[in-house]
Amino acid sequence: MAAAMVAQLIVSIIVAYITPFLNKEPYHTSILSRYAWVQELVNGHPDQIKNKLEMRKDVFRTLVGELQACGLCDSKYITLDEQVAIFFYTCVTELLSHHVAECF
Repeated sequence: MAAAMVAQLIVSIIVAYITPFLNKEPYHTSILSRYAWVQELVNGHPDQIKNKLEMRKDVFRTLVGELQACGLCDSKYITLDEQVAIFFYTCVTELLSHHVAECF
């Protein structure tokens, strides 16, 4: 009888542990894509890009232009603007990659 109760308890614990992995729920559900987020920063209020990336719009644009002049370009799935924004957002916030992934 005790062995059956222990076995039932173990099964209950396993089911409770595994259930979140089996019931997939979308995690990154922001309305803005990473491209739209970067465009909002670049085209929005000047303080917004300063607060998020710690640089002014003109500095961001100049940096992207200089990187392009050095031969860097958009990758298959991500623009150079996005790549630069991701880098600086990560540096400024000091977040781990899975936290940064929520924004991008």
